[in-house]
Amino acid sequence: MDLSGASLTGTTIGLSGNAQYAGFLTEIPGLQSLSLPIQGLLRITSASAIAVVGLRSRTNERGDFLITTTPPVAETNSSSAELFFPHFADAGGYTTQFILFSNGASKSLSGTIRFFSQTGQPLDLKLR
Repeated sequence: MDLSGASLTGTTIGLSGNAQYAGFLTEIPGLQSLSLPIQGLLRITSASAIAVVGLRSRTNERGDFLITTTPPVAETNSSSAELFFPHFADAGGYTTQFILFSNGASKSLSGTIRFFSQTGQPLDLKLR
């Protein structure tokens, strides 16, 4: 789905027990037509218990292949616990994008994002 919550496309992949599927977003059958780059969320559902890991990749100006994990989030999780992002990039040509989403179609989202420097002082960071 895109960042407004609108569905872009859908597909089904059948797997037998103890099987796995690995592929880039554009390699998933039914999703090849998505125009890249894309910003949004990938919803994965299953009738059985599954394990999921997401990877985000980029190739930088030097041709280095960079990759990082993006943890899955259960939509049924309604925890109001604090979340911490210990590091993020905002200089030298690097940026970090925070995507906040509600775990239900009719639920509103609210919260506070606070930025602190390495010394623990409030950080005056301009958001776009």
